[in-house]
Amino acid sequence: MDLLLRVTLDEVVAVWLGAEAHSDRFGALVGSLLQRDALPAALVTSPDLTDGQANAARLGLLREYRGFDQADTSFESYIGGLPVRDLGWWRVRIDAADVARVHYINWDYWVQATGGTRLAATFASEQPTGPDGQEAFYTALRDAFVAGASVPEIILVDSGPGTRLVVLEGHVRATAMAMAGASLKERTALLGRGEVVAQQWFY
Repeated sequence: MDLLLRVTLDEVVAVWLGAEAHSDRFGALVGSLLQRDALPAALVTSPDLTDGQANAARLGLLREYRGFDQADTSFESYIGGLPVRDLGWWRVRIDAADVARVHYINWDYWVQATGGTRLAATFASEQPTGPDGQEAFYTALRDAFVAGASVPEIILVDSGPGTRLVVLEGHVRATAMAMAGASLKERTALLGRGEVVAQQWFY
């Protein structure tokens, strides 16, 4: 994994929201929050990182439904309580070898689904199915990665060079990348790095 350049927290938030705005799980929620606050869809689909008000609005949304940048560890999200401002944020280059060591968060579902390894590669080897049991959901995404198509970046964390690499946002995409195996083309991702990560329960 190569560190390419530092990124701001505003960019991390924009990437996160942009990915979830198109996801099956969170897309409708993000859309409803935008509508409630009379915010344009472009706030998440075409983020302007030079606009301070827009950056604040995006952070407010991610705080509300994900607990991002919230000190309250009781928030019903593994993100709540993660000191995101204490991490160094980077855009990184990852390849198949990096993806092979990507872990899921420490939730019971992922622990059980991977036989305790929490490795995306373990789950990927089981031919996972998507919504309504559709295997095509994952295979289509895998094929997009193999072809080098444009897919939102995943967001990773670690506690330092050579430590456990855990996917913070993008579990489905991480799985599809692992399914691609050695055929995966190099891609970029975002990485939050800091010793404090090792103290987080999900890590």
